[in-house]
Amino acid sequence: MTKQFDLKDIAQGSLVGEIREKTVEFKHNGELCSVDIRIKQLPYSTTEPLFNRLNKGEDVVAEWISAALVDDEGNTYLTKKQVGSNFTQALAAAVFNVVIGLEKAPKDEEGKSD
Repeated sequence: MTKQFDLKDIAQGSLVGEIREKTVEFKHNGELCSVDIRIKQLPYSTTEPLFNRLNKGEDVVAEWISAALVDDEGNTYLTKKQVGSNFTQALAAAVFNVVIGLEKAPKDEEGKSD
């Protein structure tokens, strides 16, 4: 079933600022690991410049992750420097894929993507 939105609600910001919880799996020292994260849906005005810079070959992953991950109160808590210094490549890639919506789509009972 497709979720239906009202364009007037979208115009009032109903899609941005939503926070969702996600468990992200990544490999560390050959072992499958996971971490729970909270992701805030960023507005187009924030993501579009990041996409443009990414498409030009600029590394924006740490900046994007630090802007999207939030604490229990919905506040950002990581700096770009913290992400760059403390995340491994595997963790950053896994989190980034979730943040920008590239994680694998869930399968329904018949094995087809939603």
